[in-house]
Amino acid sequence: MIVTRRAAVALIAGIALLGLSCRSAQPGRHCDNEALTRYPALLVLAPHPDDETLGFAGLIDAYLRAGKPVQVVVITDGDAYCDACRFWKSGSMNGAMCSAAELASFAEVRRSESAAAAKILGAPNPRFLGYPDTGLAAAARNEPLRRSDFSACTSCASCGYGAGPAANLSASTLTASLRELIAAQPAGALIATTHWLDGHPDHAALGNFVRGLSAGHPVAYAVIHAHTKNTNNADCWYPAPAAPLCPCMNEEAKALADPGWVARNAGGRLRPSLTASLPQDAEYGEAKQFCVRDVDLKARAVRAYASQSGQAGNHPAALDGIVDCSGYLTSFIRRTETFVLIEP
Repeated sequence: MIVTRRAAVALIAGIALLGLSCRSAQPGRHCDNEALTRYPALLVLAPHPDDETLGFAGLIDAYLRAGKPVQVVVITDGDAYCDACRFWKSGSMNGAMCSAAELASFAEVRRSESAAAAKILGAPNPRFLGYPDTGLAAAARNEPLRRSDFSACTSCASCGYGAGPAANLSASTLTASLRELIAAQPAGALIATTHWLDGHPDHAALGNFVRGLSAGHPVAYAVIHAHTKNTNNADCWYPAPAAPLCPCMNEEAKALADPGWVARNAGGRLRPSLTASLPQDAEYGEAKQFCVRDVDLKARAVRAYASQSGQAGNHPAALDGIVDCSGYLTSFIRRTETFVLIEP
C-alpha cells in the first residue's frame, strides 16, 4: 500500500476525533446482534476492495471474537475507479488519465489496502477473484467482461469503462465460483453481501447472484450506495448527513488556496455516535441493527483505503483526501451497521 506521511498523520488525527466515549457499543434493546451472530460461520462477498470493511467490519469482528470461521472474498479488482487512479498516478485530479496497464497496477494497490484492513481487524487475508470492475453488472447482462482503459479519454465521464482488454471470465465462471464458495461453508453459515437494490450496478448484480445461489443459507444484505433520490450522486447524501459540497473533486483550485478546505468539507460526515440506517429511497426490507463493538477499530480499517480517499501517492498537502472530499468513506464509521436479513 502506498501511504504518505500525511496519510499517517491524518489517520491518527481521524481516530482521535472519535473519542474514547465512542470506542465501543454494547448490545442493547436496539441491537439485533444475537440474530446476526447465531450462525456457525461468516462468508463475506464484497464486490470491490473496501466494501467488505465499509459494510461488514463490525460483523466480521464479532464473528472473529466468537471464534467462528470468517472468510472474506473480494470479487472485482476495483480497477475502474478512474478519478482515484488518476490522482494516485499524477497527484492531481486534472492529471493524465490511466491506461489499462496503470489500472492493473492500481488494482494491486487496492488489493493491498484490503489486506491491510483485514490485518487491522485480525481477519484472514481476503481472497481476490480478480473480476474487472463493472464486470459484475456486465455478467448480469450476459455481456463479455472487459477491463477498462481511460488513456484515450479527456475525462473520466467521457469514455473508458470496459474499453480495455477482454477478461477470460464470464457470468458462467462467476456463478461457478460463487456456488463453490457457498457450498464450502458449514451448514447454516451466514452470507453477507451487498443488496440487490444497491445503487451501484456491480453491487446490485452481486446481490442478485447471491439471491439465486444461497439456498439453505441466511443472507445479510448491506446497502453501500443508495438507489436513487433525484440526484446523479447518491453518495453525496447517503449515509446522512449530506456533504456540504458534493461533488467536490473538481474543486482542486479551492483546496490548493485553502489548505484546510478538504478536511472541513469531509469532516461533517464523520459521525461515529450515530446509528446507521437504510436509505429511504426504495423498499430494501426490514432493517436489522448490528451494534459495532469497537468503532475505533472499524475507523482504523476504513482509513486503510488510502487510494480511495486521496491519501496515496505524491501530491500537494492541501489536496490530501480530495478524492473523498465528501467524506463518503468515513460516513460508514457508525456505532451500528444495518442489514436486511433473509432467512432460508
